[in-house]
Amino acid sequence: MLDRLYTDSVAQALDIADAHHWTRQPPRSDRARLRFLTSRNADIAALAARLNTTPKTLQRILTDQPTRPDEELSQAILKEVIQLWQPRIRRRAHRAITDQQHSLWVYFRAWFGFDAAAGSSDDGRMRRLSQPVHHPYPARLLEARRRGAGEEELRGIVADGIGESYFGVSPRPNGLHAVRLTHIDYIAFSY
Repeated sequence: MLDRLYTDSVAQALDIADAHHWTRQPPRSDRARLRFLTSRNADIAALAARLNTTPKTLQRILTDQPTRPDEELSQAILKEVIQLWQPRIRRRAHRAITDQQHSLWVYFRAWFGFDAAAGSSDDGRMRRLSQPVHHPYPARLLEARRRGAGEEELRGIVADGIGESYFGVSPRPNGLHAVRLTHIDYIAFSY
């Protein structure tokens, strides 16, 4: 189920990494997944807006009418379930990383490099890397995700962590990032 999920979002990639720690599998059918989502959020209209569909479509799936959701809607439903499934297991895994100062591995293909003059060897370029992100960046990243930080902030934290472990540079003292991570084709985490 998780093997076919690829994302260019740091937040979604963290949710998928959390899913590898589950003790029970989530519902398998779209109807069962929607029932789970409606049990967490009774407002069908708000859920439909998050899934980029109509409440009528969700009602048809819930009542088991013979319409099967398209692949895009099915993926959106799955991603929403992944975000909400087993929150205590997720918190326990995050505590283990932050308390024991474990590393977080990141796998990506993206535009990554220094802010440098165009054409220099330090200029950013498309890279495919598998790199550990060491303390304190995993704790900062998970805390930012927990409080609902935006994608730009999450990418900045990841870029700083990879920059330190790959290039050996720390963020600049004025809070500016020494390296950038943009144009992500895919990103995944493991811990």
